[in-house]
Amino acid sequence: FGTIYGIINGPAVFNNVRWWWYSNYVKDHSGTWWGLKLPTTSDTAVPDNYIFIPKIGVQAPIVYAQTNAPAEINKLLLSGVVHYPGTAMPGERGNIFITGHSSYYWWSKGQYNTVFSILDKVVVGDVVYVNYKGIRYTYQIGDIKVVSPNDLSVLSQQVEDNILTLMTCTPVGTNYRRLIVTAKQIYPPTKKDKATNPLLNFPKIF
Repeated sequence: FGTIYGIINGPAVFNNVRWWWYSNYVKDHSGTWWGLKLPTTSDTAVPDNYIFIPKIGVQAPIVYAQTNAPAEINKLLLSGVVHYPGTAMPGERGNIFITGHSSYYWWSKGQYNTVFSILDKVVVGDVVYVNYKGIRYTYQIGDIKVVSPNDLSVLSQQVEDNILTLMTCTPVGTNYRRLIVTAKQIYPPTKKDKATNPLLNFPKIF
């Protein structure tokens, strides 16, 4: 069983192994990660309509689904991470819901089969960036949990803030549970944040 698991999920397993090596044996985390350049907060090379998570080296296009049909979602996941239809867009109040593979058949043609294979390595306080329509939105992770595949509450739009939710399957190589990472928009300041903190109305000076 272990051999079969390793063959099917080889790339995702490798990502977890190199994360372990990077975390335990690489002292300088400001450079590259086994040859992968980690995007930084000021990385202008990241194009529009992209999500990037510097902590784990994720940089992927966001693909917008037109329906929530599983066949369409699975097809689009080969080209990036997928935004669920009917959920909020970056900059809007509500829940932006994005899903990505943690592992998929290594022989498939998708370039993003393991994009969220080490999403479980992020912690509360880490940041996620979304480039959308010329604006870079910054989200700070505030909650991480594992839920049942049938838990539809994670798609809820009944929220008062600008929220980004990331979802992937867990454990890696299974679809037994879902890992849910929730982050709140912290930049640009939202109207609600400006109302509660007048100092945010002043322009940001670099």
